[in-house]
Amino acid sequence: MNWSKMAEDTIYYAREYFPDRDIMTQPGPAQVWDFRSLRAPYAISRNLMVVGDKTHAQLMNGSQPDAILELTGNAAEITQVIEDNPICPDTRLTYTMTPSYKAFYRGVLGEHTSYKGRMVTTFPWPKHMTCNWTPSQLPDTCRITYTINEDIDVDGEGTLYLPTEVNPVNRQHVIRKSAIRVEIRTGYLWRDVTTMVPGIHLIRNEEFYRFVSSDMGLMLAEVEVKEGGQPIKIEFKTHPIATRIVPDEPSKPDVFAYPNPSFDYVRFQLSNMDNGYYKLRILNILGTLVKEVEVYVDDPRKTITVDLGDLQRGTYIYRLQDNLGRTIKTKRVVLIQA
Repeated sequence: MNWSKMAEDTIYYAREYFPDRDIMTQPGPAQVWDFRSLRAPYAISRNLMVVGDKTHAQLMNGSQPDAILELTGNAAEITQVIEDNPICPDTRLTYTMTPSYKAFYRGVLGEHTSYKGRMVTTFPWPKHMTCNWTPSQLPDTCRITYTINEDIDVDGEGTLYLPTEVNPVNRQHVIRKSAIRVEIRTGYLWRDVTTMVPGIHLIRNEEFYRFVSSDMGLMLAEVEVKEGGQPIKIEFKTHPIATRIVPDEPSKPDVFAYPNPSFDYVRFQLSNMDNGYYKLRILNILGTLVKEVEVYVDDPRKTITVDLGDLQRGTYIYRLQDNLGRTIKTKRVVLIQA
């Protein structure tokens, strides 16, 4: 992905959560990847916002930053990333990457690169927020450390067909392993509490295939696969008009879930809501409450992530209510077997 291109213009991507297994091919030259059947609810805007003395930039995902980059000539390295808090999911944290991460790798068939480093953040313990886990004695500070090992092999080259364009590409096979450690501090003593926090994945293995344009170095598609090579998610370059099937800014308050159907994690987007507290209630088909999440809306398009992986497979009702208990929207979400 060419950072200078992203700084010049906004690039739109879309996500498809149920891709066809046949889109993947064996490694090698002269490949043809046909992704023209892909569709997604709406486009996601990405661009770089150069700041200060033009040696730093923010990688923007819509209106919110995802990373801080240091720019040197035509190269870009990520020094910080902004991601969800695994303990208090409705908040985002700024993680420092040591060493910095080369954001946009450009390689030709047969080349390899790797990254070994850490992603660390330290933050005051939130005393007025509902989290997945709270120790019996509130600590002063919490520290989250991810140890990361990533290998990238350029294993294919050929032509990529997308719904809106055709490009020559190099395919990168990415394998990433990460381990998390959660520590809390009261006074001067740090204590490892990783195994006490529910829902934490101690070790995470991820595998991707990235399709990078041969001429510009722009990432055109990224396919996440699970064990056995089954594609589970694709993010691909698109045009906002070509993929949008729901309004970006609904005229009335609304909430919708994606992916839907889902295996476990579901993102709920609340649109055109007044600022304030709301409750998202998940009920089974008998109307029994199985999960409830309090949401504070401070953004026109507030998005939260809810883990529904502990529920039985089937159809559920999700209902958004205001702080007076009045129902705003009621819809359905389906959980399927992974």
